[in-house]
Amino acid sequence: MEGRDRVGGRTWTERLDGIPAEMGASWIHGHQGNPLTALLRETGGRSYSFDYDNVVGGDENAVAELDTYLAKAEEVEDPDTTPYSALLPRKMSPALRYAVNSVLVQEYGAEPEDLAVSADEEGTAGEGSDFLLPDGYDRLLAHVRGSIPVRTGAVVTRIARNADGVTVTLEGGEILRADRCVATVPIGVLKDGRITFEPALPTRKREAIEALGSGLLDKLWLQFPSVFWDKKADAIEWFDPTDPGRWSLWVNGHRTFGKPVLLGFNAGRPAHDHARLTDRQVVDSAMDALRRMHA
Repeated sequence: MEGRDRVGGRTWTERLDGIPAEMGASWIHGHQGNPLTALLRETGGRSYSFDYDNVVGGDENAVAELDTYLAKAEEVEDPDTTPYSALLPRKMSPALRYAVNSVLVQEYGAEPEDLAVSADEEGTAGEGSDFLLPDGYDRLLAHVRGSIPVRTGAVVTRIARNADGVTVTLEGGEILRADRCVATVPIGVLKDGRITFEPALPTRKREAIEALGSGLLDKLWLQFPSVFWDKKADAIEWFDPTDPGRWSLWVNGHRTFGKPVLLGFNAGRPAHDHARLTDRQVVDSAMDALRRMHA
């Protein structure tokens, strides 16, 4: 049962003039030993090894200044409840605000006051390169799905478990019965209580759901008649002193796809700002930034 009108969850591939415009996940991070790399090989899909050292623009001095503040994280007694903002000065220069966005906000989709110091310690970074997929994530998805029957637009409202198995109730009242149920839904769905669980989830899980936050990362794909930016750069960073962090990161689609496309990122507060705008207003904002970047 899939609540959306498509399968894939965080992977969501649209096509823009034949190229896979990833609206969700873009990279395979740490290709060595990554099961997604194995899937990529099975499908015969191509990969592009993204080079983080091949990035133009930005402000290295500001990032170096930020590092001096972040170094204090090792002295924090309770990193799970201490926000990154506690390590930073209350009044930050535009350059430092840019560095905070580049290093923290773009990485986690959250502002430093909403991000625990322990965030940087969670998980294990994979070894190897980070791959972009010139043939699209949907190629992997189609391979994994195979012939598994999936009903889209099937919104689940209730999951009940008893000695006889599981009953799943859909929006509209339809009831499905099964021996077992695996529920994989976004944290936001759980936090909003859109699904009723019977019996209720254990206290420990409910507390974890309540405590967990979620970030916001927005992506904008733009197609142009020709390339007017640095063709050889994998990405372009931009420090706008009037609004540090907004439109600060662009991935050069020409490197991966051979087409004049750019992928712009906004995270945290700028992304929330854009969520209140129309698509036209967001595009106008992006174009204004690009004009000033390349004036």
